[in-house]
Amino acid sequence: MLKQHRMIMAMIALSFSGPAMARAGDIGFTYIEGGIVGGFVNDIETSAAVTGNIPLDLESDADGGGFIGGAWQFGNQMHLFGEYASLGQELEIRSGTSTVRGEYDVERWRIGVGYQYPVSQTLAYYGRLSLDQLEFKDARAEGFNLDVDANDSGIGAEIGAIWTATPTLHLQGHVRYTAVGGIASSGKDPFESDVLIGLNGRWHFLPNIALVTGYEYGKITTVNVGVRLSF
Repeated sequence: MLKQHRMIMAMIALSFSGPAMARAGDIGFTYIEGGIVGGFVNDIETSAAVTGNIPLDLESDADGGGFIGGAWQFGNQMHLFGEYASLGQELEIRSGTSTVRGEYDVERWRIGVGYQYPVSQTLAYYGRLSLDQLEFKDARAEGFNLDVDANDSGIGAEIGAIWTATPTLHLQGHVRYTAVGGIASSGKDPFESDVLIGLNGRWHFLPNIALVTGYEYGKITTVNVGVRLSF
């Protein structure tokens, strides 16, 4: 009798866990996600958009920020997507023997269309084309007039792969190009193109809810942690 009860309980548990595992293991492109993000802006001391005509000894460091993104799959292999991030930055201006601290904001977003090619149930390749925008604004430091309002937009492209390492753990790697990747090292334009490399992980603690974390290296390097809701 006890053995029969155990078999019944096992069948009930399997009936509940089966759909959850299948849903968590799916590689899908319909989701909403958001969380916190930190970013490191390189080469800000070379930007005329920040320093103007007066040479300044600047240093930028990461502060808090947030991100939100989502995608909607249509057809079997296409999806629309969008991403937005606001990155707070700490600013140090050194003048002689004194150091003044301030801050400024970095906002970037991109929207576009993607194509995914499933190789198997556990591996898919994808590509994306997008319109990208980058903006530096609201720089403030006591005693300095930093009139920062630089923004530009351009085309972006991304290729990557998603691997279902386990039914609840997804790993994603990508390489992407953007026309507005970071501070321009020369010329009149505030920004220049960049190629970024990223790695993301998702752990599904519920069938359609996952903890997400990601790292992307480039002229603006970012680290994020958040939550994704899949549909």
